Amino acid sequence: MRGLLPPPEGGFRDRLLEAMADAVREHGFAASTVAEVVARARTSRRTFYQHFEDREACFLALFDVVAERLLALIAEAATGEGPWEERVDRAVAAYLGALAADPELTRSCIQEIRGVGEAGLARSRAVDRRWAQLIVRLVDEAREHDPGLRPLSPEAATVITGGFRDLVIQTLDEGRELTELQPVAGDLIRRITMR
Repeated sequence: MRGLLPPPEGGFRDRLLEAMADAVREHGFAASTVAEVVARARTSRRTFYQHFEDREACFLALFDVVAERLLALIAEAATGEGPWEERVDRAVAAYLGALAADPELTRSCIQEIRGVGEAGLARSRAVDRRWAQLIVRLVDEAREHDPGLRPLSPEAATVITGGFRDLVIQTLDEGRELTELQPVAGDLIRRITMR
């Protein structure tokens, strides 16, 4: 697997998720079909339906895997030694690097997930909340070592996450590299948290 997906653990479910990711990378979720996913995974429709209720459920599961991977990468990069500024830069670089490695899947996971009914909207909102909570937690941890940092409210963290999401889509739409956002994103977090 490449980009936003972790290495496969094996089995049909992983093959189906990778096949859905490949279909989405090629032409987005809306144009991806169960038949295409099954063909790419080299398995049967019966196997598909043993793992997923429908193509929407497969895409939701793919979104969950991608979201978990991103949150883990951010947390891992921001954790550890070093001044807050370095930790922010590492976290932003990990986030943008992962998105830049898989721009087509990034676009679908950000834009198309909300169109997958109430379940898609709920998943998107849940990830936004978890990302905001992660940022708040990382700031709180950093404040234990650097009391000069300002606390970050959940509301401010939510604004940061929503702004980053929109900026990522705008950057992709303009055909620019996502890694160009590193200085802006890091500077914003530092300005909000440093006195």
